Amino acid sequence: MLIRIIARVVLYDQLNRRLLLVRNKGADYWYPPGGGWEPEKETITQCALREVLEETGLAVVLKRLLYVQEFHAKEDTIFFEVFWLGIPEGQFGEYSNHRDVDPNGQVEEIKWFERGELAEMKVFPSRLKDTFWTNVDSFFTTEDPFLGVS
Repeated sequence: MLIRIIARVVLYDQLNRRLLLVRNKGADYWYPPGGGWEPEKETITQCALREVLEETGLAVVLKRLLYVQEFHAKEDTIFFEVFWLGIPEGQFGEYSNHRDVDPNGQVEEIKWFERGELAEMKVFPSRLKDTFWTNVDSFFTTEDPFLGVS
């Protein structure tokens, strides 16, 4: 059984109330940027920051742990996905024709989305289409459930 831990960051633009999502080459769905944790080289939060930078070119600040999900990709493969809430550092803008800066990367496109734009799209996790928006303001005011590295 292969178990892989994935760190993903839900990038949120508080001012314009938008999410940054990515789409892989040939895929028909969108998801938060992220990728595989290399525990021998980094902490899980360092992984999240590295993956976002590789896939979007953005440096981010992690605000809190959002979600944890177990995903069975195949019968013998489990992905344990850890989702963080992040905000971009400094200036950021629009993107077009983006290519993953990782030469082996799969991301073809990244884009900011407002809530209404997500309604008819295939988005993972699906809660980014609804309950995320209901709770987003409280995410910045409630305690982060991540206890840190000990």
